[in-house]
Amino acid sequence: MTKHLRYPPDKRPSFQKLRISCPFFFPWSQLVQEWRTLDQPPVDDVGHEESTFYVLRSRKVLRRLAALFADANKKRKKGTPSAMVTSKQLDDIRATARAASLDLSHALVCVELTSSSKGVPKQFDSISMPTTEDIVAMKECSPADTAKAPCESLRRLKKLKEAKSKKRKAPRPTVEELLARPTVSKVVKSCSRLLLGGVVSGDYCFSSACGRGIGYCAFEGLVCLIQTCTSAGVRPLVFFRHQHSVQYRYATVRILEEC
Repeated sequence: MTKHLRYPPDKRPSFQKLRISCPFFFPWSQLVQEWRTLDQPPVDDVGHEESTFYVLRSRKVLRRLAALFADANKKRKKGTPSAMVTSKQLDDIRATARAASLDLSHALVCVELTSSSKGVPKQFDSISMPTTEDIVAMKECSPADTAKAPCESLRRLKKLKEAKSKKRKAPRPTVEELLARPTVSKVVKSCSRLLLGGVVSGDYCFSSACGRGIGYCAFEGLVCLIQTCTSAGVRPLVFFRHQHSVQYRYATVRILEEC
């Protein structure tokens, strides 16, 4: 953020146009809350409720979840596992969590991203879920990660005519106002693809000759990802996008059992 404020106002990237709701922090609590109520009808009091979250560290649950994603990522001749098998494995994972008195709807899962083609995941990059059109493009290409990565459409901002008529300059914001976290209305649906989580660290890995990063994703988002991709018969690939770019990049997901 310090580097961002060094630029003059006309040289700073417009995060509103780039559809980046939170460029310098991750609203984990709101992310988990929105994934819990994604399929439910909107309620006025939901935004005022304080939602808690925690990082999932149960080795039994993580081991089964990691095995589920590892099995789905394997390149098989007969395709990926069926949706019924995946649903049964998810039920076993939830049963294991209930036995340990864990509520997975509040959980964040530590994941490792491996870039499938171009791009290197960096800190504050967003992790997004592919849409139906993206899945169709992945099914037409073999392998799926060779499909052309999409781009995010820029948001058009309405120009206020009253602002042009005012000749007086707006007061410069204080340091406290610049450093204060803004209120975010939408996180999961802030852009054209559902937001799963964010990258906390990443760089180019010379041993594997590709970009790698570590991030956190909502458990309910990962469940939606694995169910959607398994039903379509494709590998569970995700997108990561830098906060200054509109270009999405393909990446594979691996669940970290120790983080």
